[in-house]
Amino acid sequence: YLLGQLSSIALSKTGIVADVNLNFSSLSVVFVILFTIAIVLLSTLYPSIVATRAAVPSGKRTWSLPPHTGDRMEVPLPFIYQPDVLVGAMRYLEEYFERFTQASVGEMIAQRVHKARQDDEAGREYYLLQYNVALAPFDLGVTQKVHLQAGYDEDLQAHRIVMTIERVSGEDSNWATTNRPFLEKLRGHLIHWRNLTAEEHSEYVRQGKQSFRA
Repeated sequence: YLLGQLSSIALSKTGIVADVNLNFSSLSVVFVILFTIAIVLLSTLYPSIVATRAAVPSGKRTWSLPPHTGDRMEVPLPFIYQPDVLVGAMRYLEEYFERFTQASVGEMIAQRVHKARQDDEAGREYYLLQYNVALAPFDLGVTQKVHLQAGYDEDLQAHRIVMTIERVSGEDSNWATTNRPFLEKLRGHLIHWRNLTAEEHSEYVRQGKQSFRA
């Protein structure tokens, strides 16, 4: 409607439709349209607020570094997975760490030291990955062990990936500082998993079953 009114004004001003009188509606129609747009936009606020609180239960708008005790840091990964794609998510993580080999130049150097597929007491499969990681800037000498375990969480009643970090070397302050960009990028990588297509998920599952084959 608005485009039509603007077009008619333009045609009248330019003289393209000379000797033709255009009948304009009253401004009340425009006000009704703008009022409707405002109502629609306002109606999205409440669902947006609810979705934000659900995504960040603590109420924080930004991600913060998890607390650590001594040389150990438990990193909660707020993602749950269907059991049939869990191995694909671990393969997705394995592929991420493969980018950072000894020959690479980046924010870390990662060396895989352990990979396994095992069964828990209930007979459910779970997957393990462990890396020795050196974090940039490398002159700070920060190295750590990164443990990733994907399986069924009894408390959460869902499948998830749990990450534990153990400091090997480096000052405590440097360890915390260098882990922040490392964890932010890893978290962003996991978030991107949700944007993959079903075909891409299936391909990662296929690769994961082959990679974690006992």
